[in-house]
Amino acid sequence: MKKWYSVALFNLVVLALLGLMLRYKINFPLPFLQQENLLHAHSHFAFNGWVSFLLQLLILEEFTDDYKRSPKFWDGFFVVSTFVNYAMIISFAWVGYAGVSIVLSTAALWLSYAFVYKIYKSLQVNERKKISTLFIKGSLFFLLLSSLGPYVLAILMVTKSGDAYSLHNSLYFFLHFQYNGWFTFAVMAFLFKKLEVVKSYNVNDARRFFMLLLVTCVPSYFFTALFHHRPFLVTIIIVITALLQMGALYYLWRMLYKSRKTVFENLPVIIKWIYSLAVSAFILKILLQFFSVQPQLAQIAFGFRPVIIGYLHLIFLAFISMYLIGFLADKKIISLNYKITAIGLVTFAAGIIINEALLAVQGFAALYYLFLPKLNLFLFANTFILVTGAILLFISAQRSSV
Repeated sequence: MKKWYSVALFNLVVLALLGLMLRYKINFPLPFLQQENLLHAHSHFAFNGWVSFLLQLLILEEFTDDYKRSPKFWDGFFVVSTFVNYAMIISFAWVGYAGVSIVLSTAALWLSYAFVYKIYKSLQVNERKKISTLFIKGSLFFLLLSSLGPYVLAILMVTKSGDAYSLHNSLYFFLHFQYNGWFTFAVMAFLFKKLEVVKSYNVNDARRFFMLLLVTCVPSYFFTALFHHRPFLVTIIIVITALLQMGALYYLWRMLYKSRKTVFENLPVIIKWIYSLAVSAFILKILLQFFSVQPQLAQIAFGFRPVIIGYLHLIFLAFISMYLIGFLADKKIISLNYKITAIGLVTFAAGIIINEALLAVQGFAALYYLFLPKLNLFLFANTFILVTGAILLFISAQRSSV
């Protein structure tokens, strides 16, 4: 499967280059491409070409042995997936949400359905009751659930029956169950697979954390939903959800603290730091949701684009991507035997941290109606760091596979 991991890391390079083009167009003219179309190309490739593609590889290898039994099917699956992902870059960047782009994005959804079906059938029977496997099942369920958002959004756009609130809520239905369902539960599955093998592992704490995260995933959608006037019942649901998520955070912290000298102590320092940064980003995400319980604060926060972008990048880059890159190094898909790997990890992680810091400043400035013109130039310059880190990690994967 090493060739497909190389494809995933090459996709990361392409994604970083698309981000570079987006940041370039914000600061300088690029007349032959529309910003909105380029943004759609970037976001679709980020979801399908980078994170989902890599998660599919890791789940297939870590939780099943189906690749060994059906290599032709899976090679064909990833070939088709790669074709669809790159075709979406071209179609969305060139014509935006036109017929061909809708067909391709629908094909990507159907590919995810095939993946869910094959993986669920292939989950190892003797491990189906493990918490890590339950997280995989949860991730597959939320992957299916998230796909309802694009269908509703398409209906609203075709019938021209949606206002700004319904269009926003349909889009964020998809985003929420991708970020907080499919992505988060899959990453937690990899984390708990590491925790399950040590003596300090407490299965009761693990089950409590899983259940709290599971039961709060659906109602936590209301954190990002917009209302003309938020119903009081929704506020009550949000408050309860926020408190339950803080309880989940307590159990996660307790498990990680107990296992710090068994699971993570013998890891190379750089991998330990990558994991720590990723988990810290997850903790920060939960805390931000907790503080957004106040209705006026939530409406203000999710009504400002820089705040939304900062929050989404916190989850996508700082938590999900950071953990997955650390996991690739942990699995020696990118080997630390090469100096270029450590340089690539540090460079990419630094780019993510700087990006989040700049987006946080931009978000706070937007809340106070301050315009900081040079901030977009700094964000553009920082994208070169992310591109450099991604290229170094891709090169490392080629050396590691030799």
